[in-house]
Amino acid sequence: MFNKILKEIDLQEELKKGNTSVGIVTVAIMITLAGIISGSVSRITSSISDISGMNVIDILVKVVAPGIVQLAVGVVLAVVAIYMAFKIWGRITTKTKEIDELHKNNVAMGIVMAGILIAVGFVIQGSVSGIGTAIATLKVVEILLGLLQFAIGLILAMACIYVGFSLFDKILTEIDLQDELNKGNTAVGIVSAAIMITLAEVIRSAVSGITSGLLGQEMNFIGAIVGGVTHLIVGIVFAVIAIYIAFKIWDKITAKIEETDELKKNNVAIGIVMAGVLISVGFVIQSAISGIGVAIAIAFKI
Repeated sequence: MFNKILKEIDLQEELKKGNTSVGIVTVAIMITLAGIISGSVSRITSSISDISGMNVIDILVKVVAPGIVQLAVGVVLAVVAIYMAFKIWGRITTKTKEIDELHKNNVAMGIVMAGILIAVGFVIQGSVSGIGTAIATLKVVEILLGLLQFAIGLILAMACIYVGFSLFDKILTEIDLQDELNKGNTAVGIVSAAIMITLAEVIRSAVSGITSGLLGQEMNFIGAIVGGVTHLIVGIVFAVIAIYIAFKIWDKITAKIEETDELKKNNVAIGIVMAGVLISVGFVIQSAISGIGVAIAIAFKI
């Protein structure tokens, strides 16, 4: 997978050289793949637990075959999502040559790329799970709806990368993200990765809402889309506000610390703490947004 996407990097040679940035990206690819296909594996396991009383043919046709198809589809869609994430990030960061920076063992670049991959995995996971459910039904309409969910999830995942990049520039106006990454500023890399993961935590909830709405029986198609989009917009707005407030409150609490200056100095400790604050806020906001999602779903019931 690594060698297919980052063809100009020999993974084994870089690992032998002790290239930490390449190691970080490799681990992130594995975690992202595992996270995306975990839903398919879980569904196969659940199906196996229901085979009592079934003959061999039924097990093969109703359990094994659909399970293999779901897993294969999950892997393919995961690969597509990871490939798209790399391409989108490459287009956004016009001043950065990611491959060259990874060759130079730029750990900051490795951390940001890992954050992007994990964020994409968060968002896409619900969509792939929805396709798995649709495939299990063997109904064309539901399979098409499942593919639509994946397309929506993929678009939102790519949007997450763009919004995260823009949000960093809006909040930390005195720091040029691309310049700092080119310098190998690990602290800045940690914070920017945390922003994207935090956004993804919230967006994932909205994608799951769209998934359950499209496949559910209590909501019509238009209601599912409108409700899901409403949920998404509310989620993004709340996430952006929460991230902004988190930065401001942390700045007020730590009166002796000038966070922007410390990040410019590559103070990794400050970067780690700020990342922890952001991800913690994301977990809390995700729960709040889930509650809003339930209210929106009720509002759009037939």
